[in-house]
Amino acid sequence: MKQCFHTIIKPANGKFVGWVEEVPGTITYGQNLAECRRNLKDALLLMVETRRDEARRAMNSNCIVESIEIDVDELAVAPSHLA
Repeated sequence: MKQCFHTIIKPANGKFVGWVEEVPGTITYGQNLAECRRNLKDALLLMVETRRDEARRAMNSNCIVESIEIDVDELAVAPSHLA
């Protein structure tokens, strides 16, 4: 299953700092843009895996595990202060 997340990458002091909008705490940097993007994927995978493991610790046989989808098209517009 694939999911789409949104990143923000900001040039800073000759490097690039990036974070994932939907997953607080998922932040990294790279010496160049490509490295920052690779590091963001790695950081996001680690964060999702960690959060999933934490959430599943509370599971028992009464729990229902399922997927949920939302439509985020309306959220994809640039914030008004950037327009």
